[in-house]
Amino acid sequence: PDHLLIGNFAANYLFQLGHRNVLTLQCLRRYTMDLRMRGIHEAWKEHNLAFSEAKHQILAESFSSAESESLVTAFLAACPPDDRPTALLAGGDFMAAGAMKALQSAGLRVPQDVSVMSMDGFNLADINDIPLTTLHVPRDELGAEAVRALRQRILEPQTPCGNLLLGGQLIAGGSVRRIKHSARQTSMYQRSVY
Repeated sequence: PDHLLIGNFAANYLFQLGHRNVLTLQCLRRYTMDLRMRGIHEAWKEHNLAFSEAKHQILAESFSSAESESLVTAFLAACPPDDRPTALLAGGDFMAAGAMKALQSAGLRVPQDVSVMSMDGFNLADINDIPLTTLHVPRDELGAEAVRALRQRILEPQTPCGNLLLGGQLIAGGSVRRIKHSARQTSMYQRSVY
């Protein structure tokens, strides 16, 4: 998977829906997740928004739902209500499920109060009451391309090798909403962008 593109696309999707205060919940245990974070940081820069690790990032030790729930609960307890993120971008579906539990335990509604999006796409619709918006990583397609490359290599061993990066597919569930900005907010944002 093109993890840089996946991170960039996911963050841009939220920004295009009007979110400006996006909290990223990520486990950096794998180098591929570092690539996703680089893509997310690029999206912030593309929109001329300042990324603050303290305000916009939670790092987890694992991809578990329980740890994510605990981390988001602690973040919300320390976050002033008027500085609360409007969206949460999770590094995986299980992390998103834990974040949704924490939000709901804090009395927040998804997506009315805080939108939640994932970057994995295991389709946890039956676990959550709200179908999760996710960027589906093309696992089946990667397997098919690997078999195709292996077959080509066996048939023509002298052909040059290469890399193939696949992007994800957006699955729009009901966990992300569009934010409508007032005319004043829109003009302020446009001034900061240009």
